[in-house]
Amino acid sequence: MKRRKIVIFNNGKDVKKYDIHATDGNIGTVNDILIDDQKWTVRYLVVDTMKWLPGKKVLISPMSIKKVDYEEWKFELNLTKEEIKNSPDLDADQPVSRQYELQFGNYYGYAPYWGPAGLGNWGLYATPGELVQNTNPNVGVPVEAGEESHLRSFKEVTGYDIHAIDGRIGHVEDFIICDRTWTVRYIIVDTKNLWPGKHVILSPDWITDILWTDRAVTMDLTKEQIKNGPEYMPMQDITAEYERLLFEKYDKPKYWE
Repeated sequence: MKRRKIVIFNNGKDVKKYDIHATDGNIGTVNDILIDDQKWTVRYLVVDTMKWLPGKKVLISPMSIKKVDYEEWKFELNLTKEEIKNSPDLDADQPVSRQYELQFGNYYGYAPYWGPAGLGNWGLYATPGELVQNTNPNVGVPVEAGEESHLRSFKEVTGYDIHAIDGRIGHVEDFIICDRTWTVRYIIVDTKNLWPGKHVILSPDWITDILWTDRAVTMDLTKEQIKNGPEYMPMQDITAEYERLLFEKYDKPKYWE
């Protein structure tokens, strides 16, 4: 059976170029992306509201995105400007806490994506749309004191060192994101320490260790494996054939099987 070709944003930097449109007008542009470091899934777009709400940044969940317009470079939301304007205030200088996430979700009537525990990246579901469709409004879950949200900024993670089992190979340059599940499907790595001027893509599923304080990620691959793996040309389409070759070269289980 032929596998359906996955639809992917070219890279995370492209996402940051998109405008955000409420049902009644433009509210600003994407300033950053917040990634869940456990599920490697985009949880929020951080939006700079610019002239509309000067000095204020707001979070937009993929659960609020109705449509991605690739030609016009914009996200169309199922929210009004008034709804967004009255959303819980975000302290741009502080990490997003789990308590804030609950407040945010309860305001929009979204169930928490981290509970109940399930196989999907969005609670029991694979996509944010499915979670919204099955949400019980005003649902809440207990949060332990000091519980972490496990959110990492795109700006923060970009530039992290990437290590093979036997040494450093380069650094994180970008991400490839699936626009259906909002999963970080691949990390784009500049292999300047191993293969100057060339790039590879590696799956977060192959990560064996992350040292956040050292800004370092270790992959379950050797330098030789990566050097002999498929090269990635920035902005190229990720076809089913390319993915098959990638996983076979690295001898990794295929996520689509």
